[in-house]
Amino acid sequence: MTLVRGGISGNETGLSDMLALINSSDDSQGIPVAFNFLRNFTTEGIEPYLHYHCLLSALKPKITFGNYDMVHQEVLDRSSHLYSSSPDIIVAALYLDTYLPDGWRASWSADDVMNSLAGLFADIAGNTDAIIVVNTFVPPFYADFGISSVKDFSSHHNEVLRLNQLIRAYVFSTPARFVLADWERFVRLLGENESMDYRFWYMSRSPFKKAFLELYALELVKVARALKGKSKKCLILDCDNTLWGGVIGEDGLNGIKLDPHSYPGNVFYEFQKSIIRLHERGVLITICSKNNEQDVWDVLDGHQSCILKREHLSAWRVNWSDKVSNIRDLATELNLGIDSFVFVDDNPVECGLIRDMLPEVTVLQVPEKLYTYPPLLNRDGLFDTLTFSSEDRQRSQLYRDEAHRKHEQAKYETMDQYLASLALRVTVHPATDNEISRVAQLTQKTNQFNLTTRRYTEAKISSFCNDPDWAVISLSVQDKFGDSGLTGVMIAHKEGDTGVIDSLLLSCRILGRSIEKVFVLEALSIMSRLWPVKTWQAEFAATPKNQQVAEFWPSIGFRQSSLLDGHTFYTLPFAVPELEPISYIAIEEQQ
Repeated sequence: MTLVRGGISGNETGLSDMLALINSSDDSQGIPVAFNFLRNFTTEGIEPYLHYHCLLSALKPKITFGNYDMVHQEVLDRSSHLYSSSPDIIVAALYLDTYLPDGWRASWSADDVMNSLAGLFADIAGNTDAIIVVNTFVPPFYADFGISSVKDFSSHHNEVLRLNQLIRAYVFSTPARFVLADWERFVRLLGENESMDYRFWYMSRSPFKKAFLELYALELVKVARALKGKSKKCLILDCDNTLWGGVIGEDGLNGIKLDPHSYPGNVFYEFQKSIIRLHERGVLITICSKNNEQDVWDVLDGHQSCILKREHLSAWRVNWSDKVSNIRDLATELNLGIDSFVFVDDNPVECGLIRDMLPEVTVLQVPEKLYTYPPLLNRDGLFDTLTFSSEDRQRSQLYRDEAHRKHEQAKYETMDQYLASLALRVTVHPATDNEISRVAQLTQKTNQFNLTTRRYTEAKISSFCNDPDWAVISLSVQDKFGDSGLTGVMIAHKEGDTGVIDSLLLSCRILGRSIEKVFVLEALSIMSRLWPVKTWQAEFAATPKNQQVAEFWPSIGFRQSSLLDGHTFYTLPFAVPELEPISYIAIEEQQ
């Protein structure tokens, strides 16, 4: 039993296959991500697994390891590899034995170890802007004092469990900086025989077997995907034998399998629960099914055990057209890249077609062992994000509002008439403390209208906000249909009398209304009042997803100055662009 792409599989991921992919990979491809391991045990065995699964996620890893059991010293030494490697992700890989030289006496306290760890974690967080991954510890597999341990002795097992709870509480209290790699959960999944390598622990202080290392690596890749804008945004679902058992057109409303109290209906019921949890996290839910549309609504609106409802859907295609065309239509309607989608279907032919025709889509097939189906959507962390904002909770409503806007557009003869009818209002101001989380999230998730696609953690955004030579400007948008929330960010810094625009990005939901031009004009005006700026510099870094903004800077008056390694640089010899005001967009004061 070995882990393959985030789940338990009967097919072994061969180390030779991993090395072959690593050796054949194009070093110029993929989004760079830097890992640095601070460790008190031998961790180098994780490298091929981490490298391999990064490559599968279109990430190009740089992996460095600190010196053995020099964790505290390297954190305090500003000339150490920890700082010179400029990591995106710091992995504090810590084994408990090093903290318990006399642990065999069963006299140690979880509080003492936690105090030492908390000091270490605070030092790492205070000295870096990286995401920090910390682990729980592996509890003992056997009781030191047999069945009497819980009565007469301070239980080593119970102290490890208590220490793990303290670590979890620490991580959950600092979600902007820390992520948990739960070793305790790993060993529950794998068992002792697949997790622990006692021979190599005693020979070379390398305690874990391949399956454990691969699961650990996959957890780290989830963090990297979330940080580097690789998280999925939308779930596409088939209906028959995917959302329920059976075929609604043949079995009827009372014949499909969706009873929470009997098999196999309870499997589909539990799967629907996982869909609702994704919806609550801000994942867009859609349907793409070959069916009569009314039959599908009969289930969603009328089946007593169907917890997925019509109001959970952001869009749907229920017809007899091919699913490739339907998915492309959904991408256009939602204004999302094809690689934002996860598609779930029971039909191997449909799954194969999507894999072949739309390889950017992640395809998940309903498993033959149906009882393994409920955790399918959570297993690989495809939708994981580092932060969770109020906009996430409202995302489905925001997309429904957008559908209303598109419906409204059909009533007008010209685009200007339609845009004037929206009563657009924007608020532009330096980002506040309570906006930092959302700003960081936008840098991590926005791909299409993103001029440089630089990804930043909350810690880095916070440091920009507190630096007088940097500015982070946020954009919020409202109209008569509702509040779109914080949907735009500009980040810049000054160099003498020149302002340098580091990042400019807007959510795809608000594009096509000239809001981006108003935002840039107002943001540059704000920064020109903060700094004595005479000229501005900007750049465009081309990616496969942001070609729609390739000419944005020239469109507002910037002039191309140079080209270097795929980056186009521009200058504006004024403090503020000379743009015509846009009459249908009102700029409101910050509340």
